[in-house]
Amino acid sequence: MPHFPAPTPEHPLGTETLLIDASSKLAHAKSLDAVVEVLRQTARAALGAEGIAVVIREDDHCFYAAEDAVGKLWSGNRFPVGECVSGWAMQHRQTVVVPDTGIDPRIPQDAYAPTFVRSMMLAPIGAPVPVAALGAYWSDVRDHDPVTIRRLEGLATLAGIAIENARLLRVAGDADRQRALMLSAGKMGIWSFDVATGELRTSELCRINFGRNPDLPFTYADLHAAIHEDDSARVLAAIEASLTQGVEYHIEYRLRTPAGEVRWIEIRGQPGFGPDGTLQTLDGLSIDITERKRMEDALRSSAATLEHLVEQRTRELVAAQEALRQSQKLESMGQLTGGVAHDFNNLLTPILGSLDLLQRRKVGGEREQRLIEGALQSAERARTLVQRLLAFARRQPLKVEPVDAGALVRGISDLVATTTGPLIPLHVEVGEDLPLAHADAHQVEMAIINLSLNARDAMPRGGRLSLSAHRRSPGRQHPDVPPGSYVVIELSDNGEGMDEATRLRAIEPFFSTKGIGKGTGLGLSMAHGLTLQLGGAMTIESELGAGTTISLWLPLSRMAHAPVASSQAYDPLVTGIAVLVDDEDVVRASTADMLAEIGFEVIEARSGAEALQAFGEHPHIDVLVTDHLMPGMTGVELAHSILQDRPDLPVLIVSGYSDSLGIEAGFPRLEKPFRHHDLASKLATLLTKNGARSPLQSPI
Repeated sequence: MPHFPAPTPEHPLGTETLLIDASSKLAHAKSLDAVVEVLRQTARAALGAEGIAVVIREDDHCFYAAEDAVGKLWSGNRFPVGECVSGWAMQHRQTVVVPDTGIDPRIPQDAYAPTFVRSMMLAPIGAPVPVAALGAYWSDVRDHDPVTIRRLEGLATLAGIAIENARLLRVAGDADRQRALMLSAGKMGIWSFDVATGELRTSELCRINFGRNPDLPFTYADLHAAIHEDDSARVLAAIEASLTQGVEYHIEYRLRTPAGEVRWIEIRGQPGFGPDGTLQTLDGLSIDITERKRMEDALRSSAATLEHLVEQRTRELVAAQEALRQSQKLESMGQLTGGVAHDFNNLLTPILGSLDLLQRRKVGGEREQRLIEGALQSAERARTLVQRLLAFARRQPLKVEPVDAGALVRGISDLVATTTGPLIPLHVEVGEDLPLAHADAHQVEMAIINLSLNARDAMPRGGRLSLSAHRRSPGRQHPDVPPGSYVVIELSDNGEGMDEATRLRAIEPFFSTKGIGKGTGLGLSMAHGLTLQLGGAMTIESELGAGTTISLWLPLSRMAHAPVASSQAYDPLVTGIAVLVDDEDVVRASTADMLAEIGFEVIEARSGAEALQAFGEHPHIDVLVTDHLMPGMTGVELAHSILQDRPDLPVLIVSGYSDSLGIEAGFPRLEKPFRHHDLASKLATLLTKNGARSPLQSPI
């Protein structure tokens, strides 16, 4: 407490009364604003000054927060700390006494000239770092006596103590708010148990944790009654240990609320001791951990099944790896057959063409003709084998066109009936007004035959087989089929059927249930790959012991009518000039013989360069027949080069299956191997389409 000077004639008792009153008010100030207001009300009279000002430091500026004076001073203004006297007092932590403001170098004359101030004193407020200053001002030049200076400094000291107290109160209030916030966020209730009286005091949140009305009392007896009967003995033992041994009270247990709900509660408490070491209280927190316990139960349940899940996942991974290996096997087969197909078809082309030529010319006697016929059949089977291998790998070139699925089903029904045998009657059904399908008729027929063979094998003692074609949409029953309208060709049997695991694996390449040597496991895979290539889908519905239904979903064609195939054969006894390009001598020779028999004069070329030279030497060439994959220049590149000068020239690209990539859709194509009538038919169509006068005019 600062010491104020005793009364003197110059400083009567009334001044002391004012100082005491100011001291009392400052002691009760709870904030900086309250301190400023007390100084504004009391300092002028207590110091006998004509004006006072309270200055607050704000970072690098001095803010004149309040004043009480006979004339206007600087209230509401801010000045840099280094440019005002109050800033000097706070920076140097010294009281400034100025008898004459007109001559003191610390006084900013421009700021003081408009005011009545001619002498002044300023004392810093706050320690160790001043946060404010108290100034007293007079209108005359005077030497300030020590008593007045000490009174100013006493008021500044009291103000500093009041400001520090206000800061501590603010910090304590902030701490209380933070404590309340943490307790609320953590759902922690506070409780205190008086050991001597048995009284239990609880916060509202504590009572809520126990499922109680927060506005009603909650006694120690109420707490005991709430403990779950299976946990009661354990809780009482923990309380006894804490009270008798002075150890921490920490336990988790169940309780029953008045509404009958079972909750989990966590209790933490510490014993409180008096000055003589006597246990007086047990104080602590309560936390509702019901949700945490539920999560722990769920976690334990998950942990209990984790091993099973790991085993199941391992089996799934093994199955997926096996499926991947099978898929890679299929892809490898596709790459292998794609690479081999060109060479194999080049070998078959002269064989098939030469045998066809020998048969057409009826070379040899009856025995020789039988041998030629047998060789032709073997060559045709070899061609079919290549087609099937490429179909399994989804690499076969498709002749996609509008297909009358109803006519296709009716047309192949006799072959299906023959394939399945007399023990399996066939029922055929075709929907009315069936639209055309977007499909490859030959490949669809192959798929139907393969599926019929599967149905036959599923009915070793006979059964029923249905073959149908209808227009359908997948709907919710077939979520794997893209939405839209389809022509659906369906084969349904009442054979052995499949369980779900087998059905899911049925389209896997090489998967078969027929046993070793009784099936390749590629029939369903081929059909599935075909429908995917066409932009459709294949679905399998089956039940063990009840039969199987396989549906081929074929997209609709954009054309309203199917093309009408010509049934004419053509007389080969006409002439024209054809340039034939192939880097394989044997293939070129065989094809040249076919062209000559059809009626063409043939100019042979081993490469694109030789073909360009031939066109330069022969201006009246009627058609270009070229292989596609050749060293130096492909058939398509050769065609583009020639068509620049002769845009109307008919061009036929001859290609093995695997090199169909790179052939533009606008070029007619003939797949190797081929026979005489294949080449003749393709050329007739090509020359007619190009508006040329076909040399193949006369029907036989």
